[in-house]
Amino acid sequence: MEQDNRQLHRKKRKRTQPNNRLPVLVIAAVLVFYIGAQVISAFFGSVETITAAHVTVDDSFGATGWFIRDEVEVSGSASDTVKHIVYSGERVQQNAPLAIEYSDEQSLDHSRELEALDEQIGLLDTALQTAGDGSDAAKLDQLITLSMQQLSAQLKTGSGATLSSAAASLRTLSLRREAGTLDAATISAERQALDTQRQSLAQQLSGRTSEITAPSSGYFSEIIDGYEQVFTVDKLEDLTLETFQKLTAAKPQNSGAALGKIIQGFSWYLGAEIPTEQANRLSVGTSLRVRFTQASIEVPVTVYALDKPRNSDVSLVILEGNEFNSEMVSMRDQPIDIILGTYIGLKVPKEAARMETDSKGNSTLGVYILSGSMSRFKSIQPLYETDQFYVVQQSATDAGALVAQDKIIIKGKDIQNNRVVKT
Repeated sequence: MEQDNRQLHRKKRKRTQPNNRLPVLVIAAVLVFYIGAQVISAFFGSVETITAAHVTVDDSFGATGWFIRDEVEVSGSASDTVKHIVYSGERVQQNAPLAIEYSDEQSLDHSRELEALDEQIGLLDTALQTAGDGSDAAKLDQLITLSMQQLSAQLKTGSGATLSSAAASLRTLSLRREAGTLDAATISAERQALDTQRQSLAQQLSGRTSEITAPSSGYFSEIIDGYEQVFTVDKLEDLTLETFQKLTAAKPQNSGAALGKIIQGFSWYLGAEIPTEQANRLSVGTSLRVRFTQASIEVPVTVYALDKPRNSDVSLVILEGNEFNSEMVSMRDQPIDIILGTYIGLKVPKEAARMETDSKGNSTLGVYILSGSMSRFKSIQPLYETDQFYVVQQSATDAGALVAQDKIIIKGKDIQNNRVVKT
């Protein structure tokens, strides 16, 4: 009886035991299918091609650049009673007025009213000059449209003075367009009334303003960041990687007591901490280009100095430039691309490149292209290479060299020169 129970228990356990062979069989079937597909592809698969296309590739690397310049702070308050005459990015001469400081807010309000009156009087003067003018309306409409387009473009990059001039030009053209409907007597009376009002305001402002002038010639910037006395040109000769790292780590405080600053001179310098392997590719006097990635500005520079400490993975490069852009006056530390060279040619995937040897033992680097149903070998001359592809020269005279629109074979079985291939 006990033996029968044990046999019954074993049968029951056998029935409930899961079938562990099923996953193994599934995996084996997948592997067989995969290997079979690869074999079929190797022997019977058609070639894969890519079209040879023109590319422009920069040999560059990224860094953070710090501006080093001659900067002089402008004495004066940046309070609510100060009105700027010059804006960031504009070049000024020494002693040129930068801003007007008013004794109180009421004086500043009077000044704004005076500005509005000057503008209205100027428009009325233009109207008086153009009253009865029979200028061609269609031509004026074209000029107005062009002026509006220019004003729209300058809103993105123009300075305050440039925008003001463009707006005044648009108003003048609009008045000329309506010149035929203007009454000279009415305009003259309105102008006289505004001029009387202007004289009254000017008397009230007398003695209640003072001018803030430029201490030197250069580019004006309203931005003070505290590094004006930290990154100075007179420190360049003794600047090392160690001192540069200490200066960039410092957090100088901006007192806020200055109206702005003047960037002197026509040259500026850019310090950057870069990998030593990149520094080894440079030498003093080397011509490069720098792209300020956030502002989309690219300018030529030369290597002014290098500091490559022994056994250090990083080095210091100082770059010198003299092309100035109004957007650059407010910059201090900026993400940059240092461009060593730019290469223009045809893009060739590295997987397509082959080294072929002729009957004389001469080796040639090239690719196979698909010409109709034939594979043909064409030589290539790499100008630059990345991890994935070559930039190769396109020859205008060598019939055996790769040209644009050639179909480069990147995958195929038993590819040889002048052989029919399956497509």
